[in-house]
Amino acid sequence: MVNKEEVKRTLKKLFSNTGAIVGFILVSFFIVIAILAPIIQPPDIPQDSDLSNIKQLIDEGDLNNRETIIGNFKGFQDLYFGFYMMDFDTIKSLKNDMDSYKKGDLSFEELKGTINDLTDLYIIDISYSTLIEENTEQAIKNLEEEYKRYERNYNMGVEYQEKIEKLEKLEDNKFLSQSKKLYDEFQSFYINNIQFDPYIMPLKTLQNEPQPPSKEHPFGISNGRDIFYGVVWGTRTAFKIGLSVVTVATLVGLFIGSVSAYFGGWVDEVLMRITDIFLSIPFILSAMVLTSILGTGIDKVMIAMMVFTWMATARLIRGNILQEKNEQYVSAARALGVPNWKIIIKHILPNTIFPVVIQATMRIGSMVITASGLSFLGLGAPQGYADWGSILSYARNWMLGGGSNALQYWYTVVFPGVAMILFVLGWNLVGDALRDIFDPKNRM
Repeated sequence: MVNKEEVKRTLKKLFSNTGAIVGFILVSFFIVIAILAPIIQPPDIPQDSDLSNIKQLIDEGDLNNRETIIGNFKGFQDLYFGFYMMDFDTIKSLKNDMDSYKKGDLSFEELKGTINDLTDLYIIDISYSTLIEENTEQAIKNLEEEYKRYERNYNMGVEYQEKIEKLEKLEDNKFLSQSKKLYDEFQSFYINNIQFDPYIMPLKTLQNEPQPPSKEHPFGISNGRDIFYGVVWGTRTAFKIGLSVVTVATLVGLFIGSVSAYFGGWVDEVLMRITDIFLSIPFILSAMVLTSILGTGIDKVMIAMMVFTWMATARLIRGNILQEKNEQYVSAARALGVPNWKIIIKHILPNTIFPVVIQATMRIGSMVITASGLSFLGLGAPQGYADWGSILSYARNWMLGGGSNALQYWYTVVFPGVAMILFVLGWNLVGDALRDIFDPKNRM
């Protein structure tokens, strides 16, 4: 049963806490910004010339452009599917040869000869000539995947070719309406298949020197890229880093700390010594080593942070469970034969996890600061990525090298810096509020 008086008391304490209200407003604000980022700052999706022409001509609604529209449809279809349609029979023949080889009806030398012929024609990658000798099984497996890709694109190409042929037979408004439908299909295919990352800040100018805020670029331009776009999409990056790292690190810490405290003895000793080893390794040094092995990038930084940030949670939950595991309800559960894992999850954790939740909430902001610091050092996001630390990293060059006029580039630091400060402040205030509400000392 939910204690209504307890709920009322909690809500009253929450809404009487100015810091809590400010924190929730800030966090809610950034959540809205992250959700609406594609609307606030739509990404610059690369355009295909044929599709751009088709859309323009359809919007004009002039039937005199009929042949031009059909020509552009054919051009797009040939560009993206013509290669597969032309070589599909050859690839299908290779697939039949591979099946015959598996059955023992074709010798290895004959299969190898077929593959070499196709590499000479640049139909398949030249590396298969070597791979078929070094690892025949893997080569055949890869080529079977190639065949599936060819088959899929061949079928799509044939389907679109038939639709274009049907379109050629239509007249008047039926032609325009069907052209619009076919354009939507082609556009959807194009967007789903291009190599495009909305987190890359669009290049607005080739000029390296920052440009001050303007009507078109309210936060200015840095490194030729729109700072406003970077700050808005950087909100998504911040949530991705903060929530992902804290969630994984908290779950790992909960598992290790719970097992260590509950079972005790040599299990506790081994797990805590492992924890001490991880705590003794400087985080920046470990992050540098990992990124040098894995390569730079936001995902690599997140992996490094997950590996080296679970220890605080493990120690916190261990201390809580050590105090709780000798309570009578735990002893009663053991006496009834309840499995250990169920005792930990259903009985102990619900009574010990609140400090961990509070800690996790406050760590979200610190994880964003840490990731931004690594990006600032060149270990995180690449240049041009919508990450606050990456934007500040480039701004540093102008602020430190600008001489007496360094402050004229204030906007390169202020906007991403303020966004980062407010984001961290919001989560810290929320964490403080949760601590004040759930702290038993404050319930008196």
